[in-house]
Amino acid sequence: MASIKQRIQNILQLVPFPAVAMEVIRLVDNPKTSAAKLGEVISQDQALAAKVLKVANSPFYGFPKQISTINFAIVVLGFETLKEIVLSVSLASSLANKLDKDFDLEKFWRHSLLVGITTKHLAKDFGYRVSGEAFTAGLLHDIGILVIAQYFKKEFKEIVQIGRKREFPFEQIERRFLDNSTHYEIGSWLAEKWNFPEQLVEAISFHHQPHLAPRNSILPSLVYLAEYTCAKMGIFNINYGDHDEFFDENFNNVLEVLKLDVNFLNDGFFELYKAKIRTDFAKNQIFSDEL
Repeated sequence: MASIKQRIQNILQLVPFPAVAMEVIRLVDNPKTSAAKLGEVISQDQALAAKVLKVANSPFYGFPKQISTINFAIVVLGFETLKEIVLSVSLASSLANKLDKDFDLEKFWRHSLLVGITTKHLAKDFGYRVSGEAFTAGLLHDIGILVIAQYFKKEFKEIVQIGRKREFPFEQIERRFLDNSTHYEIGSWLAEKWNFPEQLVEAISFHHQPHLAPRNSILPSLVYLAEYTCAKMGIFNINYGDHDEFFDENFNNVLEVLKLDVNFLNDGFFELYKAKIRTDFAKNQIFSDEL
């Protein structure tokens, strides 16, 4: 009988990342790309095109006339917001099937999106060179949980039931039921399978222990701090409970990587980020109408 690790690797072969979304991301990252070229590619995916138009026509932008073409929607949204929408919608559609009714997919993606938005703002404020990359890392940080919930339902229920008693760290419980694997390792394997850049794979793999990342500890530290910030504002990954024991264990290491003093994370900081997240979440208008 195949081990869980072998089953995971076999399953990951069956989870493709949408080709249209990958092409859009590639084009957005190319400074020579035009809105017309992007519109041509997005139009190949009707569901994606409809979502882009819906966001462009949302009250946030307040455009006086209805936006009916993809090209104009791209101009209104801007390339950065377009990339965020494409990533979010494509990932949700790729991994949204076969989920147990007890798994709250909307809240999962809401949490993922908010951590992505927070990571992006932290990256900008702390001078990280590619804020779009930071958004992707934050959005994807818990993607392994979705794989476990979808393909290992029995193990997932056991992990959640034991984890919510708060007697053992989730990592320890995951390793017990998943052949010594964790959700962040599974997520990084999936990102690797999708040919995402090495720094994104590493950020997913080390977002619980950023200081151990061998290549670039800054990006996973930003994801860690983003999730910490969201937790302090009451935004948890509801499917895995609202505990935060891993923050205590690695918090000082992350502060050291980012060269931050603990006093930096005061009430003023959290109020500032709550305002930033609320505005950006309204702009995206993907899974909920309000923060």
